[in-house]
Amino acid sequence: MKPFIRHGMGAALVAGVVMLAAACGGKDEAAEQAAAAQAAADSAAAAQPATPLPTQLDACALLTSAEAQEIVGKAVAGPTRNQTNDQVCEYKVEGGMGGTFQFATQMVYAANAADELAAQLKESGITTTEEPGLGERSFWAPQPNMTQLNTFQSGNHIMLTLGYMGNETQQRAIARKIMTKVLEKQAAAPAAPTQPAPQQ
Repeated sequence: MKPFIRHGMGAALVAGVVMLAAACGGKDEAAEQAAAAQAAADSAAAAQPATPLPTQLDACALLTSAEAQEIVGKAVAGPTRNQTNDQVCEYKVEGGMGGTFQFATQMVYAANAADELAAQLKESGITTTEEPGLGERSFWAPQPNMTQLNTFQSGNHIMLTLGYMGNETQQRAIARKIMTKVLEKQAAAPAAPTQPAPQQ
């Protein structure tokens, strides 16, 4: 995940140098240097690319029942929004013993959000394992009778949890396919609005 970078640090360093020059030289010279430094800082800030605004994902818009059925190979009921948390969406696989899976989504801003989650899971006794090639970062967080895949992409955390859909190996294979489809759809979606890079 790319962090929101504060681009004013260079300007602050330049200002510090100018203040030091003012203490050692004449006022006119210091004023000229300050004006030149400010102009350079403004120019550098203007040249910085706009920062994409993360947008809250709708968990129930990540995957249609038809897309889920194509991946799972069985009829899928849903998506159904969770009644107590509208950022959670549930699917039920029909036929045989069936199974379930669900998405939960949340926006994240910290550059180390994935590390923090992995650390919290470790403290809870859950050992995570990395899954390369999915989003900016993905890792597994297996739990009894469930397989959980956490993916971080474009300022969002997508948590996919599968239950009773085969053994761990089978569930991971299905989860990879589901998350790959979700990320492909997100990549094809219209670009998010942008905002100027923050300045100091």
